[in-house]
Amino acid sequence: MASEEASLSLLDHYARRLPLTEGRLPSLSDGQIAKLRQLWRLLLSEFDTASALPVLFSLAHAPTAGATSDLDDLAALSFEPLVSLGSKANKDNGPAPPKAAAAAAAAAAAAAAAAAQATPTSNTPASGGWFSWMPGSRSSPSATPAANTTGTSTPAPTGNGPEVVRLQSETVQEYIHRTNPAGEEDPATLAAPLVPPDFKPLFGQPDLSRSFSAAFWQAATQMRDPDSWVLRFLRARKWDVSQALDMIRKTLAWRVGQAIDEVAYFGESKLHYHTMHSGLAFACTTDRLGCPVYVVRVRVNVAHNRNILAIKRFLCWQLETSQLLAADSDGRVTILFDLSDVARENIDLELVRMLITLLSNYFPETLGIMILYVNSWFFWGLWTVIAPFIDPVVKSKIVMVRSTREITPYIDLDRLPSELGGKKPFHYSYIHPASEENACMADTVARQAAEREYVSATSDYECATRQWLAQPEGTNDAELASTRCAARDRLRQAVVALDPFVRSRTLHHRLDQLSPDYTVLL
Repeated sequence: MASEEASLSLLDHYARRLPLTEGRLPSLSDGQIAKLRQLWRLLLSEFDTASALPVLFSLAHAPTAGATSDLDDLAALSFEPLVSLGSKANKDNGPAPPKAAAAAAAAAAAAAAAAAQATPTSNTPASGGWFSWMPGSRSSPSATPAANTTGTSTPAPTGNGPEVVRLQSETVQEYIHRTNPAGEEDPATLAAPLVPPDFKPLFGQPDLSRSFSAAFWQAATQMRDPDSWVLRFLRARKWDVSQALDMIRKTLAWRVGQAIDEVAYFGESKLHYHTMHSGLAFACTTDRLGCPVYVVRVRVNVAHNRNILAIKRFLCWQLETSQLLAADSDGRVTILFDLSDVARENIDLELVRMLITLLSNYFPETLGIMILYVNSWFFWGLWTVIAPFIDPVVKSKIVMVRSTREITPYIDLDRLPSELGGKKPFHYSYIHPASEENACMADTVARQAAEREYVSATSDYECATRQWLAQPEGTNDAELASTRCAARDRLRQAVVALDPFVRSRTLHHRLDQLSPDYTVLL
C-alpha cells in the first residue's frame, strides 16, 4: 500500500479523493515506528535536561535585551527569529531587506516592467497591472472566475500624519474603542478590553521564559494526537531523527521567543484592524481531501497600509489558528492565492517570503497544497525570479491554475466560493469581537481547574509514552497500546476544555465554523 501511494502524484490523490497516509497514523511501517520511538526518547531526554527558552518578544512586556531584529534571508530561509511581534512599529517599516531578497525584488520589478512594455500578441492578453488582465482579454466566463466586486484594495494615504499612522498600526481593540461600531451606550462597557490583559502562561511558567517540555506540550497538543505533531518533523526531515530533533528544538525556541501562546491568547484584539477588515486571508471551505482552504486575496493587500510587524503577527496568528480547522486533515491546510485583479501596489514579496519561511521552518507539513490562481501572463516572469528561493518541498506542493475549471481538480465546484467562479455562496465580512465572548478568560477558578486537568492529562500521556518506549522493539502489547490511546483521548478532551481560557475566540467561532466541541463546520 505504501509503495502504491508513493507512485501516485498529488493530483492523483485529489482525482481519487485518496487521503495521504504514507508516514501518518495509523499507517506507519515498522521502520517508521522505530524512528518515531527514537525521536520520542530524545524528546523525553530534552524534557529533563534542556535549558529554559527565553521569551524575546512578549506582547505584554518590553522586548528582551539582546533580541535580534534581523530578517530571515530569503535564499537561506534560516531559523533566525522574525522581527519582534510585540514591539512598536519598526523604524522606517523595518531594516533594509537582505541582499538576496533585494536582488529578487529588483529583478522581479525589472521582469514586470519588461513584460508591461511588451507588445501583446494574439496569445498574450493586455494587462491593467502586473498580474491583471483587462476585462476584454479574459477567457470565457465558464472557464474564468467572475469579476470580483468585493475586497478591493484601499489606496495608501500619503504623508506621516495621524491618519497614516493609525491606518498602518491600529489594532482591532483600538478601532472598536475609537469608533464604537456596535453603538455601545455604556462607556465602561465600551472601554472594557476584548481580552483580559493579565496573561498567565500555562504550567505556572515565568512570564519571560518557558521550559522545553511546557513549550512542547502546548504545541504538540494542538493536534488530536501528539504523535502526529512529532511525525510532521520526521517527514519534513525525511525520517532523519537527529535533524527532526534539531528542527523541533528550533521551532520551540522560535515559538517561545515570539510568544506564540500570547498571540493566541490576545488573538484578534491585537491584530491589525485593516488587515482583518479587508479579508486579506480567510478560511471558507474544504478541498477534495478535506483540508481547510484559506483564500488569500492579493488584491486587498497594500503593503504601505500596515507596518511589517502587523503582517507578521497576522500570519503567525492565522497559521496557529489554522490548526483548529485542520483537526480532521492531520494539520494540513490548502492555501489559494487569488491573484486576479491585482495592481502593482498589491505585490508584496516580503509577505510571500515570510509565509514561506513560516511554513518551511516553523509549521512543517502544514501546507497541503498551494494553489496560485493566475489570470495574467506577466506572473510567469515574476515566478521565474521567486521560484529559486522557495524550499523544494514547498515548491513541490505549488500548483498553477488559470481558470475555475483548473481549480476544480482540487476544490469541487460546489465547495468553491462564488467569487472564484464556484457555487458556494460566501461573502467575507469581518464580524467584530466582543468582550463577552471571552468572559470565561477572567474566571480564574474555572481556568485553574481546567489547567489542572490538562497538566494531569499531559503527565498521564507522558507516562504512557515512557512505558511504550520501555517495550522491546517490535513488541505489540495490546493492553499498553490501549492505555496510551486512552491517555491520548483524555488529553484531547483536556485541551478542548482548556482552550477557551487560553485562546480568545476567533472569527471562525463567530462564523460557526467551529462548534463548541471543536467539530469543524466549513
